Amino acid sequence: MNRKTSIATNVVLLLCITAYLAGTLVHSRRQWNKIICNSLNVKIIDSTQNRFIKQEDIAAILRANGQNYFGKKLSEISTSTIENILNNRSLIKQAEAYTSVDGVLHIDILQRKPIARVYASNGTSFYVDYDGYVIPPQSTYTSYVPIVNGHISSPFPRNYKGSMLTYFGKNVIDSTYLQLYALTKYIDEHPFWKAQVEQIYFTKNGAVEFIPRVGAHIIRLGDLRSYRYKLSKLATLYEKGLPFKGWNTYEVIDLSYSNQVVCKKK
Repeated sequence: MNRKTSIATNVVLLLCITAYLAGTLVHSRRQWNKIICNSLNVKIIDSTQNRFIKQEDIAAILRANGQNYFGKKLSEISTSTIENILNNRSLIKQAEAYTSVDGVLHIDILQRKPIARVYASNGTSFYVDYDGYVIPPQSTYTSYVPIVNGHISSPFPRNYKGSMLTYFGKNVIDSTYLQLYALTKYIDEHPFWKAQVEQIYFTKNGAVEFIPRVGAHIIRLGDLRSYRYKLSKLATLYEKGLPFKGWNTYEVIDLSYSNQVVCKKK
């Protein structure tokens, strides 16, 4: 076989392979267009950490938004539309939708991660998540995160439901919430403080107090400026002082002064 014959043979072979693949693709597309959606499979990726969302909740949201997937051809289901609807819900951080040849609509859900629960003065209650979004409270599940309460105003009306995505990081005029978000995020990022801080209380004059999980004392932080420095002073006291004095020795640990820690004995 000469060189010209070999090239011609390869070209013909390539054309045959291309035609075969094209035919297979067309056949697969025709078969795909015939597949009917027969069920929904929702996977909550982080269900061991939080349980805000259930499969029936996802199905209800889709029905309420006109996404009647059951009995539809897979080719008629817009997975991007489904993702847009779900990603705009306050409890959902990320949703990924896709279909499979067995007629199943799959939706993978990543929930938002709460870092604090706020009980405002007007009776409004909501969670703040790690990214600065608002999560409405759920009647069926409570996340064990630090509680924020006391004399703190709410950026939302009393009847706020929080079903749609709300970001208070930029929308809230009151700088207290921006500082509070920074503080609770810092606590969540540090295992020691995450395990130690149980409650954050705002006094009438706007000062902040901590109720710790360990020890029968109150921690007075003062205002929220320089909170990292203040917590570093407290960490030093916890490491070098309280193990020797005893965790229940003091009634108040005051960090509001610039260069000292004032402890009041019981």
